[in-house]
Amino acid sequence: MVRTHEIFLLTAIQKAWETQTLALPNPSVGALILSGSFEVLALESHHHFGSSHAELLALKNAFLKLVPSVSTQELDALSPWELWEFLAHNHQGVFKECSVYITLEPCLHKGKTPSCAKLLSILSPKRVIFGANDPTSQAKGGAQFLSSFGIEIIGGVCLEESLNLLYPFLTYLKKGRFNLFKLAQRLNGDYRGGQISNMDSKIFTHTQRSNADSLIISGNTIRNDRPKLDTRFSLIQNKAPAIQILSRFQVSTECINAKNIRVCQEIGELELKQGFNIIEGGYPLFLVLQDQVDCFLSIVTPTFGGDHSFVLPKIDLGLLHMQKLGKSRKDVALWLKPIEQS
Repeated sequence: MVRTHEIFLLTAIQKAWETQTLALPNPSVGALILSGSFEVLALESHHHFGSSHAELLALKNAFLKLVPSVSTQELDALSPWELWEFLAHNHQGVFKECSVYITLEPCLHKGKTPSCAKLLSILSPKRVIFGANDPTSQAKGGAQFLSSFGIEIIGGVCLEESLNLLYPFLTYLKKGRFNLFKLAQRLNGDYRGGQISNMDSKIFTHTQRSNADSLIISGNTIRNDRPKLDTRFSLIQNKAPAIQILSRFQVSTECINAKNIRVCQEIGELELKQGFNIIEGGYPLFLVLQDQVDCFLSIVTPTFGGDHSFVLPKIDLGLLHMQKLGKSRKDVALWLKPIEQS
């Protein structure tokens, strides 16, 4: 039977998947603030690297509900450090009956952004419920720190789902890289013949590109689709990824809207050993780079069409998460990992 804490933490986990990989090399984190009367005051995720953490965003939005005299514009204009200071000095004790649900143990250290655990110790909510312990020596210890202030701490809730959410970050920690293979396809497996996924899926993948170090495609993609490979639909304009093209034959790059473009004739020439790299292509490219792929993102649109004739060998993948993208015609995004990886 699903318990109350699990319901709210699963909601925070679902929210965090909406911005998965956008905060790399930081983890994707979700946070939910619940009032003493069981009203959801805020639900947020970490939007991108260097921005306010999920806890800080959720606490801000909860504060705006609890103290309506403060304007949204006033708090939205603040930097993460300024927002931290504002909440620390103006909280008025409004969080004392609240429960804070976080997918990851709140961080104890300060870096590009301030410590969420230290802010929570000042705001003094009734309890903090989290999924996974922080795996880094730099940031761990937030739970024990908060417990010393008399705040009730409940950890390890929805642990498997929380660890699945952390998979890209944990892979990055272990290997110094996260290589994501993305493929948009129809229900029958066809991925050719123009635009397949809906606009929400396109916005999501373009936003991913804005946080990627490089984008890898095949020469066939250039010759057949003439893609721009830009980030024009991105919700954030963080950076433009370097473009790497794997092709044994000469290929024109005039269609590509990017400055940093490399054509590689051999797999060994590709820079895939560090950073966040997105590989976009079809089954042949996936098979060629399979050993370099850490995660497979399949965006499936609910249509049949095209001519799927490529036969794949048996490949075992484990499902990390499934999410819907879009409002009317929904795509389904399947996050998959090689089955042999833990």
